Amino acid sequence: MSDMGHTLIVWAAILGAIAAGSMILGAIVGITTPMSNSTVGAMCGFGAGALISALAIELVSPTVEALAHADLADRSTEIQHFITLLFAMVGGGLIFIVLDQILSSHGGYLRKGAYVIAQHAKNKSRRQSELMQSIGNSSFFNSMSPDLMHELLKMLHPKFIVQGESLFNIGDMSHELFIVRSGSLSLTHSDGSSRTAERGDLLGEVSFLANQAHSTTAVSEHGPAELLVLHKTQYEKFAKLHPEFAATVRELASERILENKRHLDQTAIAKQQWANLAIDALRTGGAEVPSATELNTMKEEHSNAGMAIWLGNLLDVIPESFVIGTVMLTLVSAKAASGVPLTFFDVMPLTLVGALFLSNFPEALSASVNMKQQGFSTTKIILLWTTLTVICAVGAAFGAYIGESIPHSAMIVVEGIAAGAMLTMIGSAMLPEAAHLSSPNMAGFSTLVGFVAAVGFKLFE
Repeated sequence: MSDMGHTLIVWAAILGAIAAGSMILGAIVGITTPMSNSTVGAMCGFGAGALISALAIELVSPTVEALAHADLADRSTEIQHFITLLFAMVGGGLIFIVLDQILSSHGGYLRKGAYVIAQHAKNKSRRQSELMQSIGNSSFFNSMSPDLMHELLKMLHPKFIVQGESLFNIGDMSHELFIVRSGSLSLTHSDGSSRTAERGDLLGEVSFLANQAHSTTAVSEHGPAELLVLHKTQYEKFAKLHPEFAATVRELASERILENKRHLDQTAIAKQQWANLAIDALRTGGAEVPSATELNTMKEEHSNAGMAIWLGNLLDVIPESFVIGTVMLTLVSAKAASGVPLTFFDVMPLTLVGALFLSNFPEALSASVNMKQQGFSTTKIILLWTTLTVICAVGAAFGAYIGESIPHSAMIVVEGIAAGAMLTMIGSAMLPEAAHLSSPNMAGFSTLVGFVAAVGFKLFE
C-alpha cells in the first residue's frame, strides 16, 4: 500500500474517533448533569433527525442521483444498483433485528430506555396471563368476562405468607379484600369450626363490605400461600366503573353471612402477627416505566447483562463506523480527479461525521442515564463508551482499507446494509424513546431540528 493509502486509513480512523467521541461526552454529561426527561427526550429526537439526514444524504442519495442522471447507456446498470440498494437496506434492517433480539434476550435491552419499557410491558402482560390462568377457573372468577377479569387484575397487589402465619385474626379491622392465588388457608371461628379457602376463593368479603372487624382467623397451615389484595379505595373505584363486579361480591358475601350467622357475635382475639415479604405491586400499563426494584430484577435475570449491553451498543456503532471510511473514499476519488493535492479537510465527509457526532451524543447520554439507574458504575459506563469510540475509529479505518479493493456494486450493498440497520435502530429505539420522555410535538420538532442541523453541514463541504 502506498504512503497515501496509509494516510487515508489514518484520516479515516480520526474521522471515526471524532464521530464517536461525542459518546464519551454524552456519557459524562448524562452521569454528572441532572436533566429532565423532556430534555433527554428532545435530545434523542434531535439525534434521530441528524442520523436520518446523514444516511439519506450520504448513503442513499448518491445511488438515487446516479440513476436520475444516468444516460441511456448506463441506465440499466444504475437501475440494478438502485434495486441492489433497496434490497440491501431491507437486509440490513433484518440483520439488525435478528442480532438485536438475540442480545436483548440476554439483557441487551437494558441499554435503551425504550427497550426497557417495552420489555417491562411484555413481562407485565405475561404475568397477567399467568394470573388469569391460575385463578380464572375459580367459582368467583368463572362468571366474569375476560375483559372484566383483566381490568380487575390490574388493580391487585400480591401478598405472601409463609406456613404458620396469619393473614388476619378475629377482631382485626378489614380494609382489604383477599383472593387466594396459590396454596390454601384455614379459616377458623371462635367455636373451633373451620373451613378451607383454596385457589380462587375470596376472603374477608363480609367484614370488608360491612366495614367491620374480621369474624374469623385465616392461617396458612399447610405451606406458603400467595394472596392477591384489593384495597378499599381501589375496590370503590372499580365498583363504580363495573357495578356487576360489586354485585358479584355482595352476592357472595350474603351467602357467606348465611353460612356463618352463628359466628357473628364472637369477640375479638389477639391481633395477628405476620410478616409481609417484600414484593412490588403488579401494576400494569402499556408505557409504564418500571420501578427501581423492577429494573434491578430485570438486570439480575441476566447474569451477563453488562456484556449484552456492550454488544448491543457495538451493534449500533458498527454500521456507522464502517461507512465513514467508504464515504471518505468517494470524496477522495472526486477530489483526486481535479489533480489538487489532498488535505484532511478536503476528504472529510462533514455531513456524515457531523450528523453522527450530533446523534451519538444524545444516544450515549440517554443510555448512560438508564445504565446508571440500573446500578452500573461511572467507571464502567465511561469505559464502555471509550472502547466503542476506539472500535468506531478502527471500523472507519477498516472501511477505508477495503474500500479501495471492492467494486462499486459491492460498496452499494455495504452502504445499503448500513443504512437499513441504522434506520431500523432509529425507528425502534431513538424515536420511541424521544416520544416517551418528551411530548409527541417536542419529539417531532426536535427530530426536525436535528435533520436541519445535519443538512446544514453541506454548506461547509
